[in-house]
Amino acid sequence: MEETKTAIGFKCEIVTPEGLIYDGPCDMVIVPGEMGELGILPRHAPLVSRTIIGEARFKDPVGGWTLLAVGNGYVKMQFDRLLLLVDTAEDAADIDTDRARTALDRAEAYLARAHEDDVDLHRAEQSRHRAANRLKVAGKA
Repeated sequence: MEETKTAIGFKCEIVTPEGLIYDGPCDMVIVPGEMGELGILPRHAPLVSRTIIGEARFKDPVGGWTLLAVGNGYVKMQFDRLLLLVDTAEDAADIDTDRARTALDRAEAYLARAHEDDVDLHRAEQSRHRAANRLKVAGKA
């Protein structure tokens, strides 16, 4: 059986539909929850919660922080093992800000003509929120 506990912290896995984004030790993870940020430390009580579009942060055992722009998903903490399942996750340093600005402009244009055309408002609002989040997270890198 695989040992999930590390000498310091806990095991952290971040997974998207494209595959595994991170698999390693963490000392702390902060994820965006529906009611605010969830801070998770070693020996946290078992937890399953829905996450929303926002900024996720995790601290490695050396003390460095990694920032990610994440989409909607779920977080599970159990037995000193955290699993973050999200529809998207992008490291702040890897975000293409020009592409994010273009996506934000496109989503805002869809929303502006929502009263004229048959626009899926929820989809356009989610696109705008994802693009704005990517720009916000990229600005912190």
